[in-house]
Amino acid sequence: MNRDKKMILGYIVGGLLVVVLVPSIIYLVTSLFDKVYRLEIIANPIIRWIVIIILLAIGFTYGIWSLIVQNTIGEGGPVEIANIEISPKTKNLVVTGPYKHTRNPMLFGAFLIYLSFALFINSVTSVILVCALFIFMLTVVVKLEEKRLSRDFGNQYEEYRKKVSRFIPWSQRKIKK
Repeated sequence: MNRDKKMILGYIVGGLLVVVLVPSIIYLVTSLFDKVYRLEIIANPIIRWIVIIILLAIGFTYGIWSLIVQNTIGEGGPVEIANIEISPKTKNLVVTGPYKHTRNPMLFGAFLIYLSFALFINSVTSVILVCALFIFMLTVVVKLEEKRLSRDFGNQYEEYRKKVSRFIPWSQRKIKK
């Protein structure tokens, strides 16, 4: 499969996963658990919508910005599932743009988007599910990606890894001397 078709396939598969599958699972599981006992997060709808809009704005900014930078500078895409490359791997290590602030800006953006979805549902269950999903992503999926990046980019990635936070943009790492 040529590179352009692979990139398009990666965006279709990734888009369906991010936009359809994960929110559907969050909604279904929340619906099941909330039949037993429902706890709302934010009772005031105006405050809830303000928080949702802020989280969505930041989440989409990080998500889209990281895709653009990864495609232009990295010359590749983010989609790899179970060691199966769906979109072409990045050719260049990206350390600028949102990657200057976090090693996983797409994941950070997705977290904020899903958190806003959980607030839209207005259920503690959905927030717990979103947090559990991202703990899994950080402890399993990101570690697998980091092994690949270390293998592909060697010392360049290791130096970057020492300087930049894995997930939260504003918590830059201090270099140990």
